[in-house]
Amino acid sequence: MSLHDESNILVVDDVNSMRTQIKALLIGFGFRNVDTVANGEEAKAALTSKAYHLVLADWHMEPTNGMELLKFVRAEPSLKPIAFLMITAESTKERVIEAIKSGVDDYLVKPLTRAQIETKVYTILLKKRTPA
Repeated sequence: MSLHDESNILVVDDVNSMRTQIKALLIGFGFRNVDTVANGEEAKAALTSKAYHLVLADWHMEPTNGMELLKFVRAEPSLKPIAFLMITAESTKERVIEAIKSGVDDYLVKPLTRAQIETKVYTILLKKRTPA
């Protein structure tokens, strides 16, 4: 099985056009199992009902933002191994440090480019796939 077939990816963003754009890019890269939800609460429900390998989540959402979702994933033993990519317009050093301390695997700053998304997604999935 290839990385494309075996990777379940969840895209979490409250902006429908961003969800659609990111999903289309991932499908364009060859990933077959890409789901989308509109906020952190929907993401929690999805994460507890299906085994995901990667979450791409926007930082700024209501009622549960990306940072709260990241902390939820990292606190739950069954979810902790999931790769987590934070997407945000926040690029301040403090925000990046907060995300790293909370266990984020990587960080994408808007505006996003196709190449950035492709590089980060493959890097994270390959790193998680390879035993340390």
